[in-house]
Amino acid sequence: MKLKKFKTIAKNVIETEITSLRKLKKNINVSFEKAVKTILNCKNGKIVISGTGKSGIIGKKISSTFASIGIPSFFADAGACSHGDLGVISSNDVVILISNSGESEELKNIIQYIKRNKKIILIGIVSKKNSILYRSSNIKLLIPNVKEADPAGIVPTSSTIAQLSIGDALAIATMEQRNFSKLDFKKFHPSGTL
Repeated sequence: MKLKKFKTIAKNVIETEITSLRKLKKNINVSFEKAVKTILNCKNGKIVISGTGKSGIIGKKISSTFASIGIPSFFADAGACSHGDLGVISSNDVVILISNSGESEELKNIIQYIKRNKKIILIGIVSKKNSILYRSSNIKLLIPNVKEADPAGIVPTSSTIAQLSIGDALAIATMEQRNFSKLDFKKFHPSGTL
């Protein structure tokens, strides 16, 4: 078996993902500002983040980051929401749905639930403008169409890096606006080493 040049593969993957982040950076617009303001104004509710598949895994990390900076947040699995967990979403919440295609079947039930509850604000992180998620979102964070890093272009790599990056950007912008300090951070990390 002839071994491929693994270092070359690694560098190509990283370069492809860097290119996706450059495209994302150019895509930041007024919708991002609206999303940050909406999160900051969510005082009587919580931030509920949901997604499915790899986007769901990214959503868990983003939710964890929000919680670590004092923003009440949790992840709700989109599949579980279709089987009773919609009850965790209530009026005055902000829901962030993450999906590359914006058409995942599991998201449609959440979107319909939000449409019936007008006080819930939906922030969509999605890459397809013609998707149900994009059309239904109050605030649309459009991830640019990016090339995935594998040879076939099918493995969620560059797209999930972009999702994670926009989530981190939301968290840090919110944190800075709230003047969240190192001391505040330590309160939520009593066993951490800072």
